[in-house]
Amino acid sequence: MSSIGTDFTTSYLNSLTSQASSLKKSQQASDVEKAASGISKNSSKEELTNAAKTFESYFVEQVIKEVKKTNDELKGDDDTDAYAQQVSDMYMDTTIQTLASDIVDDYGDRFTEDMVKNMQAQYGITDTDRS
Repeated sequence: MSSIGTDFTTSYLNSLTSQASSLKKSQQASDVEKAASGISKNSSKEELTNAAKTFESYFVEQVIKEVKKTNDELKGDDDTDAYAQQVSDMYMDTTIQTLASDIVDDYGDRFTEDMVKNMQAQYGITDTDRS
């Protein structure tokens, strides 16, 4: 393939990856917004906990991604094939989301409970045994 063809392919793949990343970020933000917007004075503790965990997973995911980004910047550029790097990044994003969710499920109890208490106070929820 000519240099022009390779450049075009790389540019096109970069564009698709960027679009997919934007859609994924929009979906993640939408999930957090949806969980938060469903909270009301009539919300159960389970609903509050799910909303808190959704936010917390998103937050942990963003922290992990920033650590990865900083690490990648410190490594500098190498001669890795652009397409292979994009595929790797796509799978890495999925892995980071799963890792963030697992961290919240395994270790996030205190933060989640604090968020639930804050939401209960914010919405004036006193009876948390509702379903």
